[in-house]
Amino acid sequence: MKKYVSELLMIPGPTPVPTEVALAAAQNMISHRSGPFKKLMLDLTAKLQKLLQTKNEVVILSSSGTGGMEAAVASCFSKGDKVLVAAIGNFGKRWVKLAKTFGLDTAVLEYDYGQAVDPSAVKALLAKDTEKKIKGVLFQMNETSTAVLNDVEELAKVIKAHGALIIVDAISGFLASDLKVDEWGLDVVITGSQKAYMLPPGLAVVSVSAKAKQAIETSDLPKFYLSLKAALKQGAEGQTPYTPAVSLIYQLAVAVNLLEKEGLESILARHERLTKAVRAAVRGLGLKLLNENDHTASRAVTAVYPPEGIAADEIRKKMKDDFGITLANGQDELTGKIFRIGHLGYIDPKDVLAAVACLEITLSQLGAPGIKWGKGVQAVQDVLAQK
Repeated sequence: MKKYVSELLMIPGPTPVPTEVALAAAQNMISHRSGPFKKLMLDLTAKLQKLLQTKNEVVILSSSGTGGMEAAVASCFSKGDKVLVAAIGNFGKRWVKLAKTFGLDTAVLEYDYGQAVDPSAVKALLAKDTEKKIKGVLFQMNETSTAVLNDVEELAKVIKAHGALIIVDAISGFLASDLKVDEWGLDVVITGSQKAYMLPPGLAVVSVSAKAKQAIETSDLPKFYLSLKAALKQGAEGQTPYTPAVSLIYQLAVAVNLLEKEGLESILARHERLTKAVRAAVRGLGLKLLNENDHTASRAVTAVYPPEGIAADEIRKKMKDDFGITLANGQDELTGKIFRIGHLGYIDPKDVLAAVACLEITLSQLGAPGIKWGKGVQAVQDVLAQK
């Protein structure tokens, strides 16, 4: 017998979708070559620039965030170019795979899971590149597989001093943490619809600096559908090179209006607050965090080790079966070793309270030692009660 009525996604993507955003997809289809669609796109990209805190051109690709990552690699570099990837988890490794797929000379600065990139280490590596062979540095703003937030501002400073392109996967970090694209001098920034935008998967929003556009003009790597050059050319006219996901763009327009109404400061504060609440709850329950550093803690997701003797997948299964709450698994080397609690996008305090309360019940019923009833919930309440 089913024990719950509704489901709650507490994962770092896809995130829950607001009702008004979901309903936007039910609008009648229009031609993507029509005047109304052109106006929709031009208005939308202008609003996206404000959210991204940039005057750089912004394009919308009909793809997942990974499509935006591939577009950045294929469009910004040429055969034989050298790039540096700073990898702190599974998605950092995706940059490596993409760069190698396109035949780039790929240097990798890799960290143990749970650690953030050390800007001084990047600075030291780039200082050795006196011939300026490294054409770009690629890294994650936020690594969801390990629940770690990189210091994008500091990394950008050292990369900018070298002169390489600064290419940031901000798919899960955007709107969860502050991202000043222009102020920090970021060249290519990739975001994805299924994260803090509160949309279904299927769109990548990419900002491109003037410096990146110069590299795009000279790039000789093969690309077709995921060409930023083509997207930029058509985007200036409120168009897309190929048939876009019109319904998703309807939804994005509604979601962006909701985000504008809430305000960037409020959005960032909400994610900060929920992060503090979840981390306090985990500690209150006597569990160990993968990343114990509060400064580099992801504002999108929290990674947790299960109690000794209890499998992470047991916890996830019981949470889903008994309460309809979906938690995320570990990835790569962490598969089955951790569970992850998402607090990204259309998530609010009552969702976190519910998830933590149900986690307490789950852990208690699974026989976790030392679980004190209400300890996690009280920790959440203490954070939420602060003004």
